Amino acid sequence: MDRRLLKILRNIATLLLIKGENPFKAEAYSKAADTIEALNIDVNEFVRNGKLSEVKGFGEALVKKITEYVETGKISYYEKLGEEIPIGLVEITKLPNVGPKRAKQFYEELGIKNIDELENACLEGKIAKLKGYSIRTQEIILNSIQHLKARKGKQHLMICYELAKGIEENFRKDSIVQSISLVGEMRRVTEVVSSVDFLIATSDRSKVIEKLKNDYEIIEEEEDSCIFTNDEGVKVKFHFAEPKNFFWNLHNLSGSEEYINTFAKYFEEVTGFKFDSREFPISNISLTSEEQIFEILKLQFIPPELREKSFALERAKNFSIPRLIENSDLRGIIHIHTNWSDGFNTIEEVSLRSKELGFEYVAICDHSQTAKYANGMEIERVLQQIKEIDELNERNLGIKILKGIESDIHPDGSLDYPEEILKQFDIVVVSVHSHFKMSKDEMTRRIVYAIMSPYSHILGHPTGRLLLARESYQVDLETIIQACSDYGKIIELNANPYRLDLPWEFLSYAKEKGVKIAVCPDSHDLNSLSDIFYGLKFARKGWLENKDVVNCLSCDSLLRYVKAMS
Repeated sequence: MDRRLLKILRNIATLLLIKGENPFKAEAYSKAADTIEALNIDVNEFVRNGKLSEVKGFGEALVKKITEYVETGKISYYEKLGEEIPIGLVEITKLPNVGPKRAKQFYEELGIKNIDELENACLEGKIAKLKGYSIRTQEIILNSIQHLKARKGKQHLMICYELAKGIEENFRKDSIVQSISLVGEMRRVTEVVSSVDFLIATSDRSKVIEKLKNDYEIIEEEEDSCIFTNDEGVKVKFHFAEPKNFFWNLHNLSGSEEYINTFAKYFEEVTGFKFDSREFPISNISLTSEEQIFEILKLQFIPPELREKSFALERAKNFSIPRLIENSDLRGIIHIHTNWSDGFNTIEEVSLRSKELGFEYVAICDHSQTAKYANGMEIERVLQQIKEIDELNERNLGIKILKGIESDIHPDGSLDYPEEILKQFDIVVVSVHSHFKMSKDEMTRRIVYAIMSPYSHILGHPTGRLLLARESYQVDLETIIQACSDYGKIIELNANPYRLDLPWEFLSYAKEKGVKIAVCPDSHDLNSLSDIFYGLKFARKGWLENKDVVNCLSCDSLLRYVKAMS
C-alpha cells in the first residue's frame, strides 16, 4: 500500500475544502484513500491491469489522477492546488476547533500559510482581533499549537494499535514472512508511543524490504531494519531476524534499555557466554519459544508489560511475579456516562451492551450538578434517574445496574449534593474537573478532604492528565495514595486512552499500600465501553492482580466493600 498516495489524496480533499469547493467533490478523494487503505489495494497492479475503474467510487477523473501518480510519481492536479492554496494549511486544519473554514480565514485575512505563522500571529495578538475570535479563543489555539509541536512524532498507544493491526495483517498473508510481532514500546504498553516497532522473521530479507518499499515511503534503511513515518510523523520500524533467532530478538527488542542492560549482565553470569542482542549466543540450543529463554536462565517468565524496570528480574529470580490480571477476571464495569449528562446512550442501552461484553453489573456515574458544562444533574434529575434505575432493575435485564455519580470535588474539598442525596448512591466517584491551577499543597489538601468524606468511594482520574494534550495538575500522589490507604478508599485507573490515569508507576505504589484499584472506562458511548480492556493492559504494567481490582468482585461483594467505607 502506497502511504504517500493516501496522504496526497487526503491532502487534496482538505485543500478543496479550504478553497471552498463542493464538499462532495472533496469527500471523493478522502473516500478513495479510505478505500485503498481498507481493501489494501495495490494501485500499481490495478493500474497495470486496468482494474482501477472497477473499484466502487473511482470515477474517470480519479482513475486518471491515480494512473498519473503510478506512472510519474506525482499528481499535477495536486501540485496545481498547492500553488493556489499553501500545503501548510492542511496541518492547521488538524488543530482542535480549527478546520478548513478557519484555516481559509487565517490565510485570506492574515496571510498565514503554516503552523509557525499561526503561532506567531497568536503571540502578536492578531487572531483575537479577527471577527468571531477572542483572547480566550486565541489562547486555546496557541495552546493547541504548542501541544502539537510537543507531541510531534508521538501518538496515543491505542491509535498505534490500530495502525499496527493493519500492517501486521498485511504481512501475515505473505509467505516470505515466517513470523511477525510487535516489539518495543507497543509490546511493553507505554502510554505514548514514539515508535511502532515490528520484528519480522524471514529467510529472504531482500524480498521483504522490496515489499516494504512498494507499500511505504522508507526514510531510513539499515542492515537489520528500515523505517518509515506515518502521516502524523510517528516512526514505524521493521526489525529483521533469521527465523532461528526470532524468539531471542522478540525478548531483547521488547525490553527497555534499563531492563536489557541488567538482563545482559545476568545472562553472562549464568551462562558464561557473551551477550549478543541479535544472535542467540548458545549455538547448541535451538530456541522454540520466548519462555525457553527464561527456563535456560532458571528465571520465572517475565510478561512483556513488566520489562520496563530491572527489578522485574529480581522478582523473576525468586519466582515471585504474580499472576497478572486478565480480561476474564473482570465482573463489573464502573464509571459510565449516559444521556442523563454528557453521554450519548440511555441507561438501558449502556446496560445491555455491558451485558454483551460479559459483565454482571454496571455502575452508572453521570456528572454531578456543578459540572454544568457536561449537563450535570441537579437534585431533581438525580432522583428521576434513581427511579429509572430501580425500574430497569425490576425488569431484570440480566445485568445489575448500580446507582452512581461522578461528583465534582469543589476547591475546598467538599462534594456536590447534601448528605441525604449522597447516601442514596451505591457508588460515588469523586473527581477534579476545575480549578487546575491550584498549588501542589492546595490541590493535595483539596483531594485529601474529598477522600475523607464518608460518602466518597473512588477517586477518579487522580492526576487530571490528558496524554499529549494536558499535563497533570500539581499534586502529591504519594500523599493521596496514603490517604486512600488510611481511609480505605479506592483509586481509579481511568482506561480512557487519552488519560490512563493513575500512571502505572503509582499503580504499583498503591498496590504496596494496600489500596484497591477500579479499572474504569469513563465511557460516554457504547463503543468506548470496551476501553476497559485497553486499561487492563495498563493495569498489568502496574503489576496488578485480580485481587487488587475491585471490579473483579461480585456485585454483592463490591457493595459490601463500599458500604464498609461509610
